[in-house]
Amino acid sequence: MFPLHPHDPPSAGPHRLYARLGEDAYARVYLGAAGVEDPVAVKIVRPEYATDPAFRSSFTHEVEAAYGLSSSHVCLVRDADLSGAVPWVAVSRPLGPSLAELIRRDGPLPTEALHPLALALAQGLADLHATRRTHGSLWPDGVLLSSRTALLADPGLEWAISGTEQRAPHPAFAAPEGGATPATDVFSWASTLCFAASGVEGPDGLAKVPLQLRGLIDTCLKRDPRLRPSAHDLVQMLGGPAVPPAWSPVVQSAIDAVADAQRSMLSTAALTPRESPGGDGPPARRRGRLMAAGAGALALAVLATAGTVFAYGRIGGDPEQDPRSTGADGDEGGGLITEAGCLDGPGFPAPEEPLPEDTHFWDPVFSPDGDVLVATSSSGLTVWDWAAGEEIARPTSDSTFTVDPVFAPVGCTVAAAEAVDYENREYPVRLVYTYDLAAGTSTQHLGAQEGPDDNDRWMLKPVEVNSAGFSPDGSRLAVTLTASFGEMSTVVIDTATGEQGEPMAEGLHYGTVFVDDEHIATKDLKEVHIWNAGTGEEVNVLRGDSTTRLAAVPGETQVAYLHEDQVLISDYLTGEEVASFTRDEFETDDAPLFVNLLVDAGNDLVYTAWQVKGASGGWFYHHHIWELSTGEDLAEGVEATGNYRTIVPHPDGEVLAAVTTQDDDLVLIDPDTFEIVERLS
Repeated sequence: MFPLHPHDPPSAGPHRLYARLGEDAYARVYLGAAGVEDPVAVKIVRPEYATDPAFRSSFTHEVEAAYGLSSSHVCLVRDADLSGAVPWVAVSRPLGPSLAELIRRDGPLPTEALHPLALALAQGLADLHATRRTHGSLWPDGVLLSSRTALLADPGLEWAISGTEQRAPHPAFAAPEGGATPATDVFSWASTLCFAASGVEGPDGLAKVPLQLRGLIDTCLKRDPRLRPSAHDLVQMLGGPAVPPAWSPVVQSAIDAVADAQRSMLSTAALTPRESPGGDGPPARRRGRLMAAGAGALALAVLATAGTVFAYGRIGGDPEQDPRSTGADGDEGGGLITEAGCLDGPGFPAPEEPLPEDTHFWDPVFSPDGDVLVATSSSGLTVWDWAAGEEIARPTSDSTFTVDPVFAPVGCTVAAAEAVDYENREYPVRLVYTYDLAAGTSTQHLGAQEGPDDNDRWMLKPVEVNSAGFSPDGSRLAVTLTASFGEMSTVVIDTATGEQGEPMAEGLHYGTVFVDDEHIATKDLKEVHIWNAGTGEEVNVLRGDSTTRLAAVPGETQVAYLHEDQVLISDYLTGEEVASFTRDEFETDDAPLFVNLLVDAGNDLVYTAWQVKGASGGWFYHHHIWELSTGEDLAEGVEATGNYRTIVPHPDGEVLAAVTTQDDDLVLIDPDTFEIVERLS
């Protein structure tokens, strides 16, 4: 929640606006109220949609169809103006945080809070479906947590945007078949529960769902929508229809703290007078003075509560000394890579405090020279002198595990994702940074989007990064965003100058890798696409699968990816299959999830990992390490590999880095026995 900007409207119809709540797919959203009535979320359509006849027609249909809906678990339409120059809709808004806000601040929900959440949201969907409505855009930001229950933040109004742009509003939580049906709502319900349990976007967080709910949620994530239960069935299986159990004390306390702060902010802002029709002075100037005063009063309320409720402030040092947004030479837009080894020079300072004992690790990667190991973690991006067993730097305390870190092949520069806070945005924006570990500098990359203005205000909704990759010679960096239909996703950056090329690759792409110095491979949910890195021309399309993992074969015109029950390596120029590796377990595994793919051509190995559901209902990791030349699986029959979520090799093959399944610890393991030789955390 943020203070109103002087350019924000003071009201919408009878609803006075008190603060900005954020944005959704088509509107800016404000906290408002009409007189003594309960608060509402006022959604004012953004200009680019307000002038689009197709959107206005779709939006009008969605809003009018939502009138008269009755549900205790859906925020209902209270008022709207659909014919004005700028349409708006007011939806009931109980005080409290969104699910996404709470988890980003406090971490995943405790086990005891998941059943009340699941039952409340299932009943909300069942109420919608009973009136022949579908929601179409369920995701964690669209779930509100009040002191009593959880609610859908609106009856599915964001789906109006799909009619004009042919896309799901929130693809990370959307069903693979697309569209808006009761079955896609059930898939999004399950994805949202996975996020609540893990903090991981989409279905990838299933492993963190407690066993008592995991089987049900897993069924809702089936690729075939016919195999998913209905929302009515979900309610029955969760013990309803019924009032959901009360929140656990720790969750209740967190929700109440946010609600109390919001209530205080509303009271503070309400004391500020607004222009009346008979006011003195020129209306425009008087409105500006009063709006500024109101914003100042509300800002004081924000600051008063920021320490416990709304603080997403930057972590990790004095902002005046923050090196981000500077090139390796210290000048904005400079080179990204210096010619130095990873243990040369001062680089980033050593961490002032040791890592907390409960730190979780995700994606380790060795530097090309093999001297350091980098891993994302819940405490930030960590840099290790692995031979000494010592953490030597922590460039940021706010890294994110949704993007695998990747090293440039020269120097000691790593690209990784970071969640960045902006003053006028409710939630952080996931952007990619390059960190020159030898020089101790970092550079932010916005990718194929305009970004904020000089006052850190985003005029358009931010688009987050999902992958990045360096060319084999280190001269280029490709950055891919979670773009939607009609948007370009990928840009190529010159690492010597920091200059960015023209956007390419329309739509949603993942797994970006350079297959050689001139060509990029990306993966949508159906095919592998090969692009000319200089011109943006699509060179070839290869068959693929719905997974997003890609790997290049160094020194070859080859790319590795999953297709059905095989890991394929294909020549991207001809499309010819060069090698394939088959998992026999595909015949018996229940919905295995492909979670890792790495080609270590120097040591003639392909590393893969699947997350697999066991016979008892639990989850484990199944690793394969195939020899490229012979196809032999070196991990076959080695039970110790199941102790790790991720395994990555040292460039010389002398050791493996891994993350344990038990506590998400970062460890070094023997490449022959897979036993732990040293714990780094």
